Amino acid sequence: MNDKDIIQGILRKDTSALNNLIDKYGSIIYNVIASVLNGSHENSSIDECVDDVLLCLWNNIDCFSIDKGVLKNWIIVVAKNKALTYKKKLKKDLQNVELESTQINSNENIEESYLEKDRLNEAMILLNNLDEVDKEIFKARYFEDKSISAIAKDLNLSKMAVYNRLSRGRKKLKKIISDKNIELIL
Repeated sequence: MNDKDIIQGILRKDTSALNNLIDKYGSIIYNVIASVLNGSHENSSIDECVDDVLLCLWNNIDCFSIDKGVLKNWIIVVAKNKALTYKKKLKKDLQNVELESTQINSNENIEESYLEKDRLNEAMILLNNLDEVDKEIFKARYFEDKSISAIAKDLNLSKMAVYNRLSRGRKKLKKIISDKNIELIL
C-alpha cells in the first residue's frame, strides 16, 4: 500500500490502513521516540508514547497534505514532537515524585528528631534526681553506650561499684517514676 492509499484509508477510519502505516513506519516511529527519550525511560514509556503518536496520526491525518510534503517526514516530526512533550512530562513527574519523597523523609526526620529530643529531656530531668557520680555513670552507659570497664576506668571505680551504682540508680528512678505515675519510654 502506498502513502496515498494509507492516508485515504485512515481518513475513512479503516483500521487496515493504520496497520499498513504501522508496518511501513512503525520502526521509524519507535526509533525516533527511543532516541528522544534517550533510553533512560522504561520500554513501557516508549510504548505508551508510540501509542500516543499513532492515535495522533489517526485523529489528525487530515492535517497532512501529500501535495505539500512526504508522509514519512511528517510522521517523524509528529513522533519527535510527541516524544519531546512526553519527555518533559516524565521529567516533571519524576521531579514531583522526588520532591514528595524528600518532603515525606523531611517530615519523618523532623518528627523523629522532636520525639528523640523530648525523650532525652525527660531522661535528663529524671537523672537530676541522682548524685553527680551516678548521673555520670548513667550518661556514659545509656547515652554514650560505654562499656562498664571503660566507665570504671574513667571514674576510677571498680567494675562492681559501677554495677552497684547502676542497679541502685535504676531502683531509685523506678520509684520516682511510680510515685509520680510517669510513663517513660526510653
